[in-house]
Amino acid sequence: MAKGVLSLLLIATCSLSVALKADIRADSNRDGTVDIHGRSDLSDKWSDSNDAGAILLANIGDTDRRCSKLALSGPALSNEELGACNDASDDIQRAPQYMAPLRTVPIPRLGPDASGTIAVQDPNSRSKVRIFRLEESRWIITGNEHVFSQHELAAGLQLGIDARDTRRPGVWDGRVAITFTVHDGPSTAKDTVRLRVAPVLTHHHAQSAQEVLTTAGNYSETANFFQGWFVDRLQNSLDKTRGRYPLTQFHGSDDIWAQDFVEPGYTSMPGPNGPIVLHVMIRSAQDERVAGRQVFEYLRKSGVGAVQHLGGERNDINAMGNLETIPPYELRGKRYPAGRIIMGAHNTTTPFILEYLRAQQVQDPLLLDTNCLAIGHVDEIVQFLPVNSPRGWVMLVADPISGVEMLQNAVRHGHGGTRAFSRQNDTVGNPSDLFWIPGGLHGVPDDSISKVLSWEGILKANTAIASCMQRNIRLLKAETGITDAEIIRVPVMFRTGLAFAPGNGIGPKRNASTTLGVSLYPNPINGLVLNHGDILAPTPWGPVIDGVDILATAVQTIYRKLGFQVSFVDNWNSHHTWGGEVHCGTNVIREGKRWW
Repeated sequence: MAKGVLSLLLIATCSLSVALKADIRADSNRDGTVDIHGRSDLSDKWSDSNDAGAILLANIGDTDRRCSKLALSGPALSNEELGACNDASDDIQRAPQYMAPLRTVPIPRLGPDASGTIAVQDPNSRSKVRIFRLEESRWIITGNEHVFSQHELAAGLQLGIDARDTRRPGVWDGRVAITFTVHDGPSTAKDTVRLRVAPVLTHHHAQSAQEVLTTAGNYSETANFFQGWFVDRLQNSLDKTRGRYPLTQFHGSDDIWAQDFVEPGYTSMPGPNGPIVLHVMIRSAQDERVAGRQVFEYLRKSGVGAVQHLGGERNDINAMGNLETIPPYELRGKRYPAGRIIMGAHNTTTPFILEYLRAQQVQDPLLLDTNCLAIGHVDEIVQFLPVNSPRGWVMLVADPISGVEMLQNAVRHGHGGTRAFSRQNDTVGNPSDLFWIPGGLHGVPDDSISKVLSWEGILKANTAIASCMQRNIRLLKAETGITDAEIIRVPVMFRTGLAFAPGNGIGPKRNASTTLGVSLYPNPINGLVLNHGDILAPTPWGPVIDGVDILATAVQTIYRKLGFQVSFVDNWNSHHTWGGEVHCGTNVIREGKRWW
């Protein structure tokens, strides 16, 4: 009889041991909620890839501009100090809306001394994430050593997790494993759920524009007179579009190239009401470019963070005008739901930030050959536009051959003596504006069409750039599947010999080059793509024949056929003279979306 009772006790003890189960869950199926009652979040519980598993955000915004105010309140901070401060740089939860939820399944019938812990065992991952527990409506930081009581385990834990940083090459790939351990008498149970921090992504033109950025200007004799003019014209053009866009002006630097020192981006994760988006301003990898500090000093705020990848030189290959994003596509089983980055390479020299972008592992940067250009940015030669088609977008490319042929056709029709450039010289402004180079370089050439075509080396240079463009087009066709019918060639003629001011990021081999090109006429490819089919492009100032600017008309016709309305903005003296256009002098913050 005693033997039978002992057997029953042993069976009961084993049953209790088997009954102890730890179960921690995250939003592993990416539907925006954590399911603790069903099984929907179980199948991908241990996944941490881009395609499956739970996602957390780098909570690097700047609530109430705490960090930005600190950066502006005293002596200048180092680049490292600028980047070190954000909402997640300490243990206070300032922005709980950007935490990813974690839940444990309630465990009934625990002994009174039962306890549990939530831990990240990997030291590197532990240093990169923060876990919080909810206590009476307050989020409290929770370390590996914190012990949860029997009462808390029985009710089920409500937790949140965020990251202190983004994915970084050679530092952290964004993966984290959370282990839930429960002790109840002699029994112990463990469970693990995996998450990965969301990538930092760049915008494409199919995402709605929300805000336009540019550098402020004024009309004083010692300041950038023509930039002030440009800002006024830009605002006037924005007011006439079919959308409404706040125009934010940088005041912390006289660097007019707003496209180059920052790339607006975003990071996102699933939420119960759609994607939860944190905007992320990506500073150009040009440590000595003072204008880039404004990313941290002025753009950061609640819901907007900033990142930098330090170590890059001032070289213009590292400017963000050398980054564009192909809209989403799929080819041969490879999906790019957030689009794909393109950047320009100069022979074997590649952008310094490339490794950071590759570490995000979603937009797989594609390198084009921009070594035929003096500045060498992709925004000089390629533009992607959203259209109503099966693909959803088309690609516009700079076409030097059609640019040359336009002038040659004018000569054949007896207009060789017509001025090649229809713009008149300005009679006001600072004669040594911008880079303190004599004002004569701001002058509009009065050469005839025939004279321009006879400039030394100009036809040879355009032929070479056309060959370079063909190589890039072949690569883009192979990588995206885009067809010739979806590639629109825009007449863009190039010239050589542009001299840049010292310290402007253009190396001696590219400065005043007799072979590397910059746009002869203001380049429409380098325009600003907005919503509702609106585009702001630089005024071309082409030859006027029979009362019509033949270049402006050609540009308008191309865009009109695609359903876009072009508004021209004069940027001759503000940007074109120095090798850039409207796009180079502006930037756009766009809507962030899901990427999974």
